[in-house]
Amino acid sequence: MKKSLLILFPFIILLSVGKGRAVTKIKQVGFRLLKSIPEPSDIVFDSLNGHYYVVSDHGQLFECDSVFKVLRVAEKEGLDFEGIEIRDSFIYVSDETPREIYKYKRRDLTFVQKYRVSWGGAMNKAFESISFNYKKNCFVLIAQQPPVIVEYDTSFKQISKYNFTNARSIAGARWYNNKLYLLSSLDATILVCNPTTYNVESTFSVNVLNPEGLSFDSKGRIRIVSDDTRRVYYFNQLPISIQ
Repeated sequence: MKKSLLILFPFIILLSVGKGRAVTKIKQVGFRLLKSIPEPSDIVFDSLNGHYYVVSDHGQLFECDSVFKVLRVAEKEGLDFEGIEIRDSFIYVSDETPREIYKYKRRDLTFVQKYRVSWGGAMNKAFESISFNYKKNCFVLIAQQPPVIVEYDTSFKQISKYNFTNARSIAGARWYNNKLYLLSSLDATILVCNPTTYNVESTFSVNVLNPEGLSFDSKGRIRIVSDDTRRVYYFNQLPISIQ
């Protein structure tokens, strides 16, 4: 039987220039096929148990071990889960089509409640990502295309919004090391942003087809999911993560 984990080239950095910013290219160190998760759309790492939580375009929430074996699936399903975040004892999931946020208990994936967030446009052109900005103490939801960053309080009442013009699309967002990391699906880049202004400080390109979500493990290593390939891709730490 062919193993689903393939080891590719070691971590390599190349320097190029794009849109007036230096872009550092990083290469995969491996990938794994997510056989039990249809169209994975986002991923987050739980530092308490070493598990990953993955959401699917099919409206499902999965808990996986460190090698992405599915341990359990949340009973409560949505329509179009696109983003996921952990904060305190809860997991928050963005359901793009109905413009809703699902709240689950972190310990057992029990459903707690839903929040309604308003956004215009087409059904599949709403919030593809969710993260928590610990600098501003607010949730951040990002409309994919054109990218718009919207801040919400902990009850999901809108605070403010910002047009983001440094990428053609944003499909994922993750807080790590006091920065907000945004993932562009169309540009296949990770953008490291100032958490106060959302100005881009560093840009990294990834050789992944339609990257949808990213996470950092306890050592700062990156995992990126793609719904088109149904895979999770492995990357080492970014240079900024190990300085």
